[in-house]
Amino acid sequence: MMKRCYTESKGFKDQLLISEAILKECKRRKKHFSMAWIDCQKAFDREPHSWIIKSLVLIWINNKVILFTKKVMTYWKTRMCFHAENKLIETENIKIQCGIFQGDSLSPLIFCICLIPLIEQLNRLNTGYEEHTTKTKISYLLYMDDLI
Repeated sequence: MMKRCYTESKGFKDQLLISEAILKECKRRKKHFSMAWIDCQKAFDREPHSWIIKSLVLIWINNKVILFTKKVMTYWKTRMCFHAENKLIETENIKIQCGIFQGDSLSPLIFCICLIPLIEQLNRLNTGYEEHTTKTKISYLLYMDDLI
């Protein structure tokens, strides 16, 4: 029986060590191995609101929560402030039409929820590195906006 290993809770340094160990093992056993690193640059800024809602639907979040989230997103806004010629200049409200707030306590959770469909697809493919002694399979390493 093969065990699956998911390392979503490990930190990025842990994942580097795991990746290095897998590569060394493959080299030692003369096995072919492919690995892809995905670093979602400015990941929090680029999450389309439509995908946030779609992801909530896909993981069966209560419809009231989805409607609340959709409504709250319409109120997301910010202002820019800067100093020029010894005075403070502030813009009008700028509507946030894409992305989630960094620093908001719900943002990491929302971002991770948006990754669930990708993770499910990776699981369905049933691919990955199988450690030969314990028969543990590692399909992906995930830490916030970095995916291996």
